[in-house]
Amino acid sequence: MAPGPEPPVPSNDPSPDSGELIDPKTGKRVPTRDMREEFARISARSGRDPEAERAFVESKLEMIRSHPMLSEAEKTAAIAELEEKLKGER
Repeated sequence: MAPGPEPPVPSNDPSPDSGELIDPKTGKRVPTRDMREEFARISARSGRDPEAERAFVESKLEMIRSHPMLSEAEKTAAIAELEEKLKGER
């Protein structure tokens, strides 16, 4: 699986657009850290469930097919893009 995008770089800017998580009750920054490597290790230990993966992909295809705001051309393009990405995963 290809690595995902890099997480946002923390800043000292507490504005809503800064990417920092702020506790709405206290107004203070919530500490965060990159957990991707740890989740990758956990996932590797638990193994893959092909049936669950198939069901997940089918649910995404159904979500595209039934999306009320996409045209038929957009749905066709989205499904083709998903299928192309899945070919690279195999």
